[in-house]
Amino acid sequence: MKTNDLTQGSIGKGFVLFAIPLFLGSLFQQLYNTVDMLFVGNVLGKNAAAAVGASSILVTCLINLFTGVAVGAGIVISQLFGAKKEKDMKESVWIAVLAGAVGGLILTVIGVTCSQAVLVRLHTPANIIPDAVLYVRIYFLAAIPMVLYNMCSGILRAQGDSRTPFHALAAGGVLNVITDAVFLILLDWGVAGVAVATLFSQSMTAVFLLIHMLHHRILTRQRLRWDLLGKIICVGVPVGIQSMILTLSNVVVQYHINGFGENVIAAFAVYFKAENLLCLPIIAFGQAMVTFTGQNYGAGKYERIRRGILVCNGIAAAVLVVLSWSALAAGNWILSAFCPDQQVVAEGMRIISVTFPVYFVYSLFEVTGGVVRGIGKSVPSMVIVIVNLCVIRILMLEISDRVFHSVQAVAAVYPLTWLMATLSFVGYYLYVRKQMLQ
Repeated sequence: MKTNDLTQGSIGKGFVLFAIPLFLGSLFQQLYNTVDMLFVGNVLGKNAAAAVGASSILVTCLINLFTGVAVGAGIVISQLFGAKKEKDMKESVWIAVLAGAVGGLILTVIGVTCSQAVLVRLHTPANIIPDAVLYVRIYFLAAIPMVLYNMCSGILRAQGDSRTPFHALAAGGVLNVITDAVFLILLDWGVAGVAVATLFSQSMTAVFLLIHMLHHRILTRQRLRWDLLGKIICVGVPVGIQSMILTLSNVVVQYHINGFGENVIAAFAVYFKAENLLCLPIIAFGQAMVTFTGQNYGAGKYERIRRGILVCNGIAAAVLVVLSWSALAAGNWILSAFCPDQQVVAEGMRIISVTFPVYFVYSLFEVTGGVVRGIGKSVPSMVIVIVNLCVIRILMLEISDRVFHSVQAVAAVYPLTWLMATLSFVGYYLYVRKQMLQ
């Protein structure tokens, strides 16, 4: 198996080559999620789409928590890879995969048994409750392969292999689209068909990665190291909690957006869809930085981490300046593609005129945050994100609502809180670096 040792060679070249498959994987994920919803909306109708949509916050929160543990495993293993501690690394891989299987099982039990009660508490309309519950229960049967896929891909990325997870994800995406067509159009299974398609495709991607890891002797039976499991959980759970709280805080943000009426609500919905495309390279750069930092931290190459921060932030910012300004220039066309209503497009242009010119700040936030997570400081990372992107963002929205009450003021809160979080990450990194060099 070809791995990418990010502790040596050109920083910029290694970073970009490692990030490209991560970006392509995210792009495939986005495309087949979109195709999923196109099937649901066009084949099954609005009630089915509403049932799937109503389930999303429950599914996202629970999946994010356990995906965080996979991130923790990746960070720990990347540090061991950089330190060339082969035995500890193999033991970490073994305990991480076992933890993924057990975690997926726990998630399945929680999702299947609690879904109806939670959906009722979320005031899901009574007419879509049966479909929503059916969808969630089948979807959570896919929790074990879903968590295992994330765990295995995190392990492979930690060792510098970002291509194999991409190949698995791409194949799974194609399979998901095919099974969607079979289960919805040919077999007419309704929302159950969407969930079964997810179950089938996720299972195949997880099996593919497990076979790959067994074949290349990455995954071998080892003694159980509870200390390593504890380290993985300590690093990973804060990442999961951070994702959960961010998801829940978006509900509060939506409350403020809703106060501007249907045109602005639609404009923000369209904006978030367009923004998702710009987010993909940013997320890839952030993930690449976690692995780069983890490997170099394990190898004790602290000066290389410092140089990596400058080089990788420069690359990420340059890419995002080109992409975001191009998107701004084509803003009318992009927004119209999602929603042709001219009032909605006009409101959308007001939003992107504020955020897109400075969208590179978001890339600085992700890359710098990746450094802090890569050295294993996930609790401080969680605190920085929650304070800036949840607490301060909500307070700023409250103030802007009362003082300005304009769409542009709401939009400006996003880059301002990205900048504040970035500066917090930089400050914390400088503090930790001083300790590392003593």
